[in-house]
Amino acid sequence: MSQKSIQLFSEALIPLLGFFLWDWGLYFILLFYIIDLFANEFVIHLKSRKTTDFQLEKSNKLMWVKSGLISLFLIFIVIVLIHAVMRSIDPSIDFKQQAQNFWNYTELGIKQGYVLFPLLFFVGYQQYKMQFLARAKYRNTIMKDLWSKHLQAFIVVIGFCGLTFGLSQFHIFPEIIYVFGTVLFTTLYKWRFSEI
Repeated sequence: MSQKSIQLFSEALIPLLGFFLWDWGLYFILLFYIIDLFANEFVIHLKSRKTTDFQLEKSNKLMWVKSGLISLFLIFIVIVLIHAVMRSIDPSIDFKQQAQNFWNYTELGIKQGYVLFPLLFFVGYQQYKMQFLARAKYRNTIMKDLWSKHLQAFIVVIGFCGLTFGLSQFHIFPEIIYVFGTVLFTTLYKWRFSEI
């Protein structure tokens, strides 16, 4: 089994364990993935900074700023679509209460928000060190290619959210279908767009 397969399997396992063992609902799992989106955004900015600092090309910095703004806009669209899908699936959902429940959910006496949030950023940072710094990818990285792949991934996520929203207008599936669909889609999209 390759390193990429092991990592993707372990990343898919967390939300599934959350659903089956820790009483996470669909929105909990989506919040987990939203935090993961921000962790990935953090990592691509680290890569951009290192590449810009090493290559000393002014065009890199301009590409970084421009693409970073587009990326933030796409994250906003993803978050809005996720909430639209959730409202469509469960019109009575209280997002604020659910977010508080997610953050304050206690397992083994520890509130998961205080562990999960830094953990996702730490894992992303470690991958950045092992996959990008240790292999000195910043020497040959083309900023346009780096951001193009990142932005394409967001377009795919937006498409999936839009499809799910459209389907939810006609039929509401059991929650387990949405959970498995989300985990499967996320695993496949990470397989396609991750650099591992």
